[in-house]
Amino acid sequence: MKKFFLAIAVVLALTVSKDIFAQQVPVTSQINAKGTVITHITVSSKQDLDFGNDIVAGVATTVDKEATNAGKFLLAGQPSRQISIKLTLPTELSNGTNKMPITFSTTDAGYKVTGSNVTAFNPAVSNNASFGTNGAMEILLGGKVTPSSTQTAGSYTAPVTISLQYTTE
Repeated sequence: MKKFFLAIAVVLALTVSKDIFAQQVPVTSQINAKGTVITHITVSSKQDLDFGNDIVAGVATTVDKEATNAGKFLLAGQPSRQISIKLTLPTELSNGTNKMPITFSTTDAGYKVTGSNVTAFNPAVSNNASFGTNGAMEILLGGKVTPSSTQTAGSYTAPVTISLQYTTE
């Protein structure tokens, strides 16, 4: 019974004394809300993918991504930051109503940052790459045209579009 009364006395003492232990002055602190806006990606078209002026009907012509006549885009962005690269590729070049097939192999695209070699990638699928420490990158594109044996003479063209965005980290 003594234990029962002792327990009740302790509960009453704690209940009555809770205001004694309560802090009368609030404690405060603060943090900062912050963020850094990164550099916008810029892209410029440096050079068209050029199969030349001497395509022979019935003879396929290939341009390597590292050739002087390969297509080139110049990029600038946040140094060392990863981006997603997506190319929209044509399936044919046009000259009015005349068409000539164009194809791209799984290694016909590449990217290069200052001080490194070209890294090949499949131009038909999105690819991730990182800007160099100076925030620069070059995208290269090769391909192959296959004119028919009765291909009409003339200048053939089609657009290649690049889409870029930062990836989330």
